[in-house]
Amino acid sequence: MVYKAEYIWVDGAVPTAGVRSKTRVLADGVVPGVWGFDGSSTGQAVGHSSDRVLRPVFTCADPVRGGAHVLVLCEVEGIDFVPHGSNMRAGAREVAERFAGQDVWFGIEQEYTLFRGGRPLGFPEGGFPAAQGPYYC
Repeated sequence: MVYKAEYIWVDGAVPTAGVRSKTRVLADGVVPGVWGFDGSSTGQAVGHSSDRVLRPVFTCADPVRGGAHVLVLCEVEGIDFVPHGSNMRAGAREVAERFAGQDVWFGIEQEYTLFRGGRPLGFPEGGFPAAQGPYYC
């Protein structure tokens, strides 16, 4: 029997990175390991030197496929196994390891825009509010 491992990583798009994935079919009992990909299509390499490495850092059950299928969250590295410049997790991991004896926290900010009548809430009709106006937060 086989199962599917969906390798997932953050690409090198600028200014806002995207999420990429590709599926690997593995024999039962085989643990998802390091796998290569072409970084030129993800903004993580140039065409003439495009090999990149996906290093698994977390695996969990695939809630969509179910069964034995898994999701494999990965870091991106070069073929020399040095973290790629777009790999922000590597730096965070180093800090977490250095301060493992402390309670390390990471903050994540998510912003939303609320709309009313086809325009952002608080925006005057046909114009824009003052900087950091009443529409903010």
